[in-house]
Amino acid sequence: MHKEKIRPIKAGCRINDAIFSKVVAHAMAGKFATERDIAKFINAQIRKAGARNAFPPIVAIGKNAVDWHHKPTGARLAEGGFCVIDFGARVNRYCSDMTRTIYFGKASAKEKRIYSLVRRANEKSILKVKAKSDGNDIYKYSRRLLGGYARYFGHGLGHGLGKIIHARPRLSRKKGRLLQEGDVVTIEPGVYIPKNFGIRIEDDVLVTKKGHKLLSHSTKELIEIQTVEFGIRR
Repeated sequence: MHKEKIRPIKAGCRINDAIFSKVVAHAMAGKFATERDIAKFINAQIRKAGARNAFPPIVAIGKNAVDWHHKPTGARLAEGGFCVIDFGARVNRYCSDMTRTIYFGKASAKEKRIYSLVRRANEKSILKVKAKSDGNDIYKYSRRLLGGYARYFGHGLGHGLGKIIHARPRLSRKKGRLLQEGDVVTIEPGVYIPKNFGIRIEDDVLVTKKGHKLLSHSTKELIEIQTVEFGIRR
């Protein structure tokens, strides 16, 4: 049963990684003008890969990213700032889920520092994933890593993946069942500062007998995308 689930989720993660690379390349070439442009591109690429959407893509720039489930709009990327890109491919009915946050323009030292905090919370929390670990403990650990910015982290650290996008187990403030070998969970810390910006970094992680295996491999380096005249090339 585990193989029946894990194989398609791994395939979905490979699709996600490939699509994210293309999103970055197209963005750097100035081929996107709005949030909606990126979302449409992701939809088309998922179909091209022979998969389906696990959920409608989230693309949110600037203060729009404070809304965790923002629906892409005509908001212009040229306005600059952090851009949260959250999407997933569904393969053989099983869901994958990945988020990366890139930056249009030049991030300030403070913005880079907060991004690094979120990245550190993501990477160190992943290291805590193993069979029989408690999702609530990992969630609390991630909040400690965010320090004073934990007050801007309002959702759970992660959830299980299966035929539905938000499956059990949950890694959150609520006590739940312990992680089990064969579970695939997300690790997605975030910081959302009202009326300012949002940052989220999310990976899919397989729980193994001895620890874990990271299934999402897209870079987590902060990508800054400069555009001509801080507009979009046509």
